[in-house]
Amino acid sequence: MLASPVNPSDLNQIEGTYPVKGRFTTQILGPSQPAVAVGGNEGVGVVRAVGAGVGDDLRVGDWVVPRRAGEFGTWCTHAVVGREQVTVVPEEWRRGVDALTVGSIRVNPSTAYRLLRDFVDLGPGDWVIQNGANSGVGRALIQLARPLGVRTINVVRDRPPAEYEALERELLDLGADLVVRDSELGTDSFRAKMRDKRVSLGLNCVGGRMTLAMAKYLAQGATLATYGGMSRQPVVLPTSLLLFKDIAARGFWMNRWYEHQADDVERDRMWQSILKLAGERRFVSQPMQTVEWAQGLPVDEVQQLVRRAAAWGSAKHAFVFS
Repeated sequence: MLASPVNPSDLNQIEGTYPVKGRFTTQILGPSQPAVAVGGNEGVGVVRAVGAGVGDDLRVGDWVVPRRAGEFGTWCTHAVVGREQVTVVPEEWRRGVDALTVGSIRVNPSTAYRLLRDFVDLGPGDWVIQNGANSGVGRALIQLARPLGVRTINVVRDRPPAEYEALERELLDLGADLVVRDSELGTDSFRAKMRDKRVSLGLNCVGGRMTLAMAKYLAQGATLATYGGMSRQPVVLPTSLLLFKDIAARGFWMNRWYEHQADDVERDRMWQSILKLAGERRFVSQPMQTVEWAQGLPVDEVQQLVRRAAAWGSAKHAFVFS
């Protein structure tokens, strides 16, 4: 393995609350030991050896990512997997791109890419509003909307003035058109800013009252797409938005897209497009605190690495293997 991020879904999987379960095996500790699963659903590895039955479409030195969540745990230095469990990321796609960006391609930027394409026919000058704008998906969406000419309104949680100003500048530098605190959504000053904007798509990863306040700015016939629920509160829409504005409420789960809606051609087009922008320095991954994981670390030290990364705090973590 080269790199692997720590995602909220990884932690949900460990808790047993995620629909995709870990792949349990006795091979890691030995047949007389309990079955265990390795954490991590996303990452990138380099092929060190191939078996006799593997075709010539996979070679030593190729970079590969898991084909599906739950295929094998990516929080490890090495893995032995079947050919059908990995997808090759060609070298020409990843020129000028680091391992962590490639290892993070499957979830956040791909979710943002699909949200911009699969719900509303967006074109230059169209407006999108999203909450959780400083999340991995939110930051990716701001950057992927820019080449399309799509303009973004970005809602973030309230925070002290200095912190907010730094975050606002960061998101504007990524390409955001407007950044707003959630506490400002109901104010007259923000309503005035929104008066001439027709918002045809709302993107929700939070739920609760913030989503309700955001949804009120959606235009007639707009769509509200939910792809997360960080507040663990339900999405509540007033009857008036459904009756008089004909708002459509939809859900999106990236794993479902890979399993049921994707074909390899469309997946490759998506990944190649994102990595091309990254190689041109027009796309950067979410800031992450990298954790160096050296081969041969004692088990107790590995456990401490995982424990610190899983605790998160104010920063998202990623393992970089050496």
